[in-house]
Amino acid sequence: MKQRCLRCRSRELCPNHGSYRLVSQDKLDPSMWINKYVIRHYRPANMTNKMCAKSIFHWTNETINIWSHLLGFIYFTYCQYEMNAYRIPLMGGHFEDHLVISLSIFGSQVCMLFSAAYHTFCCANERKRQKFLKLDIFGISAGLLGMYLSGIYTAFFCFQDHLETYFYMLMSIFFITAYVPTREDFFDRKIVGSRIGYLHIIYTSIIIFGFCPTTHWVYLHGGLANDHVANWLVDIFILYGLMALAFFFYVTLIPERLCPGAFDLVGCSHQWWHIFILSAMVFWQRAGVDLLGFYRMNESSCRDSISSLRGNSSAVYL
Repeated sequence: MKQRCLRCRSRELCPNHGSYRLVSQDKLDPSMWINKYVIRHYRPANMTNKMCAKSIFHWTNETINIWSHLLGFIYFTYCQYEMNAYRIPLMGGHFEDHLVISLSIFGSQVCMLFSAAYHTFCCANERKRQKFLKLDIFGISAGLLGMYLSGIYTAFFCFQDHLETYFYMLMSIFFITAYVPTREDFFDRKIVGSRIGYLHIIYTSIIIFGFCPTTHWVYLHGGLANDHVANWLVDIFILYGLMALAFFFYVTLIPERLCPGAFDLVGCSHQWWHIFILSAMVFWQRAGVDLLGFYRMNESSCRDSISSLRGNSSAVYL
């Protein structure tokens, strides 16, 4: 039947038989493009949900975007088991360790899953694309909160008063990031002549805010001369380096801007954005658990940190 179907042979899409042909930009509304420099290998519009789901096994210009974060979701799902069944018990972790690490990883899971869902179903139509884009943005919020949660918990592990204060701050960030996906105007408004809009400014500001607790953490441990600070500050620089690279590709649209159509399937900027964001999340999650293990398995670590604070305060007083 499929061989004799006129629609299968003459059109880009046949919902009856679930067949489709990849199309170029000229067959789609600009709102359905990845960007204007990714020209070919798009899935046609108006695909059914079933066809969209099956398309993850076909080679299109969304394949790497889908699988980079779908595999990320699988990885973080495994991490939930590994951390709670092995890593945290081995370091003598407490209930709150399990809770914080689980919530942090859950944020990464949500981020990866919603991102993969958006890139899977964004080809259906413009209405569904916007619906799944909101989920994608909410997933970014969840991933960002998860990274903040584990970072603040481990950074101020020895300073419970400060930890509580930062948790209240984290709640404020939660309400902001939960509100952002509900504002459709944030999705469309851009700075003239650029891809940067209100949405990007809000999330970039939240990320940059991370320097505040970082600076406070350095001070509490006696400054940059402290061996503990010197060792773990490197991880923070690596994290921000990975995120800066991700944002660079996202904003500049390099390399496809330099050679339109050459990176439609492999190597376009959004794929690099996905890879660097996933790398940052994986790295930070591992670094956070390592730092938690350092505190739990070295009983003197908190005493040393508090002594550094007292010494630092005395020096300021003198």
